[in-house]
Amino acid sequence: MKIRILLGLVMSSLLVTSCAESTSVSQSTPSTISQPPIGTNGQLIAIISDNVSSAGYAENSMVMTVQFDNGALYEYYGVPADLWTSFVAAQPHPWSQVGYPRLVKGGIPYKRIR
Repeated sequence: MKIRILLGLVMSSLLVTSCAESTSVSQSTPSTISQPPIGTNGQLIAIISDNVSSAGYAENSMVMTVQFDNGALYEYYGVPADLWTSFVAAQPHPWSQVGYPRLVKGGIPYKRIR
């Protein structure tokens, strides 16, 4: 009789331990999946547009570079990543739909570098 009670306690203990381990695993925090960087790491890429030939964006410094068809090259500082993605998505009219209204009219600081 004592062996049955002891065996019952051991089995119950194993069951409780097993459930606790299962619960702790299911409640663990999922690992964070890193997102790919936004932009071109500052490298210029071709843009389909009637007045912009290429553009680039460096997410870490929030600098967007725009080269116009006339050769002028501008850097815009403090540009949010969503502005860059909107600019690229607005092709074939990125400047009139996003660049001018959000960079120029939005008061984003800039500098002509060429």
